[in-house]
Amino acid sequence: MATSLDKLIVEHRESLVDSIVKDAIRQIPSYGRVPLRLTVQRVQRWLDALADSIAQNEPDILERHLVAVAGERRQEGFAIIELHSIVQITEEQLQGLIERSIADEIERNGLLTLLAAVMGAARMVLSVRYILGATK
Repeated sequence: MATSLDKLIVEHRESLVDSIVKDAIRQIPSYGRVPLRLTVQRVQRWLDALADSIAQNEPDILERHLVAVAGERRQEGFAIIELHSIVQITEEQLQGLIERSIADEIERNGLLTLLAAVMGAARMVLSVRYILGATK
């Protein structure tokens, strides 16, 4: 039986949040300066939007979330590289989860390809939003 990426995210949400938050605090200095609870909530919302977008095959869900986040973080003084880093950390955590969880090579490669496409789209949306925000 095939496993979907959204179901993997939902089933492993708690451990993903924990790993992503720990990596973010370790790798991105500004994340260590905000309350832990806020970082946890932000990562939870990010994973929920990601899973919902994939489950419903509706890219607009993820795009709306990212556009809102990019605007908020820009106003808070976060740099685009910090948001790209969260996307990268998430991608790395999900790659590891897929590689550990999916034995079938074809299924695993399909999920890894989908993940790469979704994360690439997320980076693009964030970059475009920052560029547009900077020109206003």
